[in-house]
Amino acid sequence: MSAKVFRSTWRRSVGARLASGVCFCCAALAAVPAAVPAAGLERSTGESLAEKRYVAAGDRAYAIGAEDGSFPPMGWHIRGEMGGVWAHPIKLLDGYWIALDGSWLPAATSFASGPGYARKTFPPTAGLRVTATEFSPDGSPVVLIGLRLENPAARARPVSLRMDARSELMASYPWGSTTPSAKETNGADVGSFDRRSGRLGFREPGKPWFALIGASRRPSGGAASASFWGPVPAPERPDYLEYGNGTGGALSWREKVPAHGARTLWIAVAGSDRSRADAEATLRGALADPAALLSRKVGQRLRLLGDTRVSLPDPALEAAFEWGKLNMADLRITVEDAEIRDVDEGKAYPDPVTTIPELSGIGAGFPDYPWLFGTDGAYTAYPLVASGQWATAKRHLRAIRDVSRALNGETGKVVHEVVTDGSVYFGANDDAGNTNETAEFANAVGLLWRWSGDDAFRDEMYDFLVDGLHYVTGELDRDADLWPEGNGMVERTGMGAEKLDVTAYTWQALGALTAMAASRGDEATASWARGQAAAIAQRFEARWWLEAESLYADSLCNPGDEGEEGTNVCAAADQALQQRHWINATPMEVGLASPARADTALGRLESPTFSGECGLFHTGVGGGPDGQGELRCWTLGSSVMAVAEADYGRLAPEQAPRYMGAVAGTLDLEMPGALPEIIPSPDYDPFADFRDRAMFMQAWSSYGIQWPVIASFLGVAPDVPAGELAVVPDVPDAWPGLSVRDLRVGSGRLDATASRDGSTYFTTVDAPAGLSLTIGHVLPPGASPTSVRLDGREVDYQETETRRGLEVTVGATDGGRHRLVVSGG
Repeated sequence: MSAKVFRSTWRRSVGARLASGVCFCCAALAAVPAAVPAAGLERSTGESLAEKRYVAAGDRAYAIGAEDGSFPPMGWHIRGEMGGVWAHPIKLLDGYWIALDGSWLPAATSFASGPGYARKTFPPTAGLRVTATEFSPDGSPVVLIGLRLENPAARARPVSLRMDARSELMASYPWGSTTPSAKETNGADVGSFDRRSGRLGFREPGKPWFALIGASRRPSGGAASASFWGPVPAPERPDYLEYGNGTGGALSWREKVPAHGARTLWIAVAGSDRSRADAEATLRGALADPAALLSRKVGQRLRLLGDTRVSLPDPALEAAFEWGKLNMADLRITVEDAEIRDVDEGKAYPDPVTTIPELSGIGAGFPDYPWLFGTDGAYTAYPLVASGQWATAKRHLRAIRDVSRALNGETGKVVHEVVTDGSVYFGANDDAGNTNETAEFANAVGLLWRWSGDDAFRDEMYDFLVDGLHYVTGELDRDADLWPEGNGMVERTGMGAEKLDVTAYTWQALGALTAMAASRGDEATASWARGQAAAIAQRFEARWWLEAESLYADSLCNPGDEGEEGTNVCAAADQALQQRHWINATPMEVGLASPARADTALGRLESPTFSGECGLFHTGVGGGPDGQGELRCWTLGSSVMAVAEADYGRLAPEQAPRYMGAVAGTLDLEMPGALPEIIPSPDYDPFADFRDRAMFMQAWSSYGIQWPVIASFLGVAPDVPAGELAVVPDVPDAWPGLSVRDLRVGSGRLDATASRDGSTYFTTVDAPAGLSLTIGHVLPPGASPTSVRLDGREVDYQETETRRGLEVTVGATDGGRHRLVVSGG
């Protein structure tokens, strides 16, 4: 679907006002009306709203539905149940519906996403203009709905208002296909209406789960009964009950809307997996001053947007960069008292091994993956670091470390998937993988340490990293050939035991550990990790390169793989397979590939066999063990390809910008401002049944947007622990330049601008104090410097051939503002 059908009201003046030093947050908050906040910071659409999903999210609760105001069954983990209102680790409602003067609100005609809220606009009903603004204040398991009724008439308008709700108290685990299943464990809900408090309540007998609904004004009446379904037609109701066992309820109000005026009724849906008293306290707190909570939420999001403010010549890419920050904030999740248990890929449900008081981090995606992953968190660490959301990255890594230690003990193996109730679906010691995420975890820790200089965080994670990488290179490399066995990112049968991405990320992780060990004075570990990394690099090209394919193998067979479960292709020991999976880009993503072979491999991956208009295919044409390919473009595959291309200086329009553009082009695919999991592709229809779709908002999608811009185009490379900072831009061929302001580096902030004018290249940096600055620019192939000026004076410089090309660099004084001008010939 073309992005042209969407109306974007995201204003470039936001960046200008922030840059001018105006307190934009204060100005926005001062203008926030009760139910229509910060209207200038929105993306909106009026097209096909019934076919598109949205979320209004906080870190303790969220509402997911369709943009027309309905709440159809959606999601597949628990089929049809992943939408509605959730306060993890439990679901509260299937949905809610509003009627005025006995008529249900018709389908919304407009939907808008804003910084921290969602808003639906409905056709005039009962003579009133109606909008509903939803948000969830961070830190509280509640969703608030601001129902604004506007009367354009010259007389006051009395109106009767009713809200129907369907409860669904159920846990985030078990799922539909597990043992036990959600159907087996989901008891029947019981509803009640408390006339004294005006609260509508739901509970599941035998469990401490409660959902409460209340409002800023006491209702005139209410009731609970299984007969309340809102406008849902009887033939559609069984779809809500495939795994559901909820009931219904209703609240009603008599309102009077003044002439030429408006009234806002705030409705709150609060929940607790502990007690009714907790749910009551949450509801009271939310309804004390909902407008103030909304103002605070918008202010928090605006402050987030104030970090890492980029100016790019590509408006679509800039918008995706900015909204990616908001996506990652929306996907934050916090749960209390998570009971950690290994459910063995859904085949068991043992007693928990421990309870962790709080798990907090970033969920992978809405609606089916709103929980923690080892590998997703590792990829998402890069845009979290780039956008200044370091606290989220740290919390996530701590949570994964704590769960992994609880389940896997001293091995240091990183778990794969942690549901919000504490169930670990995959990733225990006895599971085959995913081997890659133990290495990727170390890379994420090393990344955060280099940017922040937080030695305490390094030390906190250090023993876990050392244990994990010894485990990967020892126990998981049973033939001791340097290539660890186990699953990687492809997660498909028919591959050899040794995967390309596992090798690439292991090499990268050993380099990260070398630096951390050396900084601690642990020379034994540093020497070991350095030696392992050097051995992999030395043997990699000879073992993995397939000259006939112009690519590296994407897996290698081990003796005994023939006929083993999980492979149906290996015909001989030590066979190298090329099945055209997207992980072919990973050696270039991490910089393991030699420049000549990287150039060859990336050129091959750009071909129609591997890439289409949607980006990099999951499995290219004719690939896979059955030769059928899988022509779906995940945002992750295209992100990895974008990072790989940029890391080797391939910045022509058909190279890195092509794959970044493929991801950025999905920004308004469903929810305006949300980057999804899969790009519309030959083998993927994004508008299939709601119960069969991929995620409409995915955290790792920002990896391919934010990281190439910051780390490659602007060339920002801090090593804060070493007291060093390099800014060596490489401006894309078709761009005149780009800039960033307020980029977090160490304890300070960095501003950087890169541009070109013919054969003259400009780099301007305002760097934090305390770091030794290297400033430079990458010149295009065939060019060489004829003049280099720093702050207006000719200076000595260095020329270094790198993967990105010829870097011309100068050592600048400590911190402050500097301008480098390189003239090339």
